[in-house]
Amino acid sequence: MRTSRFADISRYDRSIAFLVICFLYACYLLTFTGVIQSSDGLSMFATTESIVRRGNVDSNQLLWMGLQQGSFGADGELFSRKGAGMGLLALPLVWLAQQWTALGLVQMALLLNPILTAWTGGLLYRTVIRLGWSRFVAVVTALSFGLATPAWPYTQTFFSDPVAMWGLFGSLYSILAYSQSRRKRYLFLGGIAWGLAYLARSINLVTLPVFILALALALAEMEKRYDLRSIVVGRLREWIIFGFPILVAGLFSLWWNWLRYGGLFETGYVETESFSGVWLEGLFGLLISPGRGILWYSPVIVLTLAGIGWFRRNLRWFLVAVAGVTLLYLGLYAKWYMWHGGYSWGPRFLVPVLPFVMVLSAPIWQRIFESQHWGQAGRVGAAILLVLSLGVQWLGVLLPFSLVQDWLAQTVTPLFAAETFTQWRYSPLVLQWHYLTAEHLHFAWWRAGVDGPDWPSLVLVMATLAVGGWLLLRQVRQDLPMGERTPNWVYGGALILVTLGLLVRYQPVLSDGSMATARLIEQHEAEDDAVLYLRPTETQQFANAYHGDLPVYGLFPADPLDEDASAWLAHIAQRYRRVWVVPDFHPPDQSGWERALRGQNFLLLDVTAPPDGQRVALYAFPEAQPLTETGVGIEFGEPAWVRLNGYGYTEQTSPGAELLVALEWESLRPVTENFHVFVHLLNAQGERVDQRDGQPLLWLRPTSSWTPGERIQDRYGLLLPEDLPTGRYRVLAGLYDPATGERQPVSVGPGAAVELGPIWVE
Repeated sequence: MRTSRFADISRYDRSIAFLVICFLYACYLLTFTGVIQSSDGLSMFATTESIVRRGNVDSNQLLWMGLQQGSFGADGELFSRKGAGMGLLALPLVWLAQQWTALGLVQMALLLNPILTAWTGGLLYRTVIRLGWSRFVAVVTALSFGLATPAWPYTQTFFSDPVAMWGLFGSLYSILAYSQSRRKRYLFLGGIAWGLAYLARSINLVTLPVFILALALALAEMEKRYDLRSIVVGRLREWIIFGFPILVAGLFSLWWNWLRYGGLFETGYVETESFSGVWLEGLFGLLISPGRGILWYSPVIVLTLAGIGWFRRNLRWFLVAVAGVTLLYLGLYAKWYMWHGGYSWGPRFLVPVLPFVMVLSAPIWQRIFESQHWGQAGRVGAAILLVLSLGVQWLGVLLPFSLVQDWLAQTVTPLFAAETFTQWRYSPLVLQWHYLTAEHLHFAWWRAGVDGPDWPSLVLVMATLAVGGWLLLRQVRQDLPMGERTPNWVYGGALILVTLGLLVRYQPVLSDGSMATARLIEQHEAEDDAVLYLRPTETQQFANAYHGDLPVYGLFPADPLDEDASAWLAHIAQRYRRVWVVPDFHPPDQSGWERALRGQNFLLLDVTAPPDGQRVALYAFPEAQPLTETGVGIEFGEPAWVRLNGYGYTEQTSPGAELLVALEWESLRPVTENFHVFVHLLNAQGERVDQRDGQPLLWLRPTSSWTPGERIQDRYGLLLPEDLPTGRYRVLAGLYDPATGERQPVSVGPGAAVELGPIWVE
């Protein structure tokens, strides 16, 4: 152990810790996927996305999920049940992507867990150094955690487990650092770290007594006085510094509950989400079951058991903290109704305790490398455990864990049946091999290539890995003089540039056909618009590509609309002036959403965005902008077969805005022809500058289907060009035969059209 009462970690060791972070991050960059693999991740990202785009916290992008990951607040909006910590930490990354259209929002958010996991590895290095072991042992311990435990596969996810891991272990490290250096800033940072872990997952509240006890024991050992008065009253300033960020986190959590659900203690969780599992079953499952057992998913953890004795003899308060957090997590989640973590890789709920457990292996690595007592057999055994653990993590990062989980869901009923966790034939460690083909590899650099891997991206990542590994080995193996030390910040800066370059290169393929659609909406969107997104399976691809500010409502395509869908459409119409619709591949007449919109509202735009081939429509709601209404009674045709009873139009508009025209037809006699309606916008010189033509009611009611006496409410919208000159314009409306182009005569005036009135573009 470190012997100096006021010792702090050296600048050289801080430099190596930074290199450990960079090297681990480069490894995670190699296996980066850029795709959120879980509904939990989608839910937390949706909240972050809403905050960045428009300062709201709803997750209406995932309305198609229903109550799977969220609950409805008092205002009827959908809110994620997850804590705020994940979103707060991801906020700067997503905000940066929102400002820079070359970056994808989802991709940037998915950098959070690689950064925090690598950071945790750096903290683990510093912890081992503070405990007095060699740099080589510290590096091996940190890399064993980062590459030989499930911490690695979870860098590919947007789960909150890595955030909880970083926060809890960071808090413990801060207490250790303060006990050695007496620098109170460590206590403040430790309180912040614990507070963020709590905000990421409220269950972490149960660990607070452990950290309070750890700090109390550390203070007692510092002063060699164990009476309660000296620990609490005599160190009141330290307790306030450590506790203030924790208090702020607690108050923020209450406000977060009130903001979403209208109650300080209302979290949105439903009654079925509870600690109602069979405790022994969960305990067996988390530790040794073939489906989720940590001993199978990281065999190297066995070495940690042999290190407990050293801590019991030399640093009991630290062992109390490690054991307390680990046993609390194990005991609580063994009782959780979904102890297995659902769709995940290995024991997801034990990820936060991995650095706590792996730090116990440091004395064993010290003996393996520096003691003769272990012998060759011991070294070979440790090497085998390490290699097996590395192999398991590679199996986890190569393929999406959902492949096996989907197969199990289709093969074994009910979902998450007990045998899928207790029988080896259902273990992902066995089944994952069946999907190990090129088409299932999900690394971003693999998918970004045209006819194979994107070799430039791969070479760039491998180069950063090689440089990082060389720098790390060079500095660990010898204590270099100050003049020969590598400026590690240069390597760190280069790693940032490499990351940004890769993300720019990855964005088109990871947006999967949504870029043109997103750019079209961004170009024409207005402040009071919303997006109705009807492609649930492509939710994150659109979110990745879209850099606008509009609220997104993600719902299932439907035909016809059910009661809930109709209610959401009415809700959107009440709150917004226009709505962008990104439909599935069904035509409008086969979509319940678009039939409802076309029957009551104004179609401004209906285009296919090349090269994606994705159709986009823009509708304006009639209540959003009042129309000037006039009754005319003009008849069309010889003999007359239809009467224009009245019309309404937008008297005043602006370039880039909409011009709305409403026509009320009354059928006088049946016709067999399907005449088209035209609406033309003319400038002062009589030149046509915009138009809308087609069958009535946006192709839903051809004139051959009209019956005598029937009245048809026909609506047309024009999205005016951005560069349209201001001034006075005229609108003409009429009917024509599409086969011949001949217009139907009108009963008044010399022409074959009706002039609706002057339009002012200002």
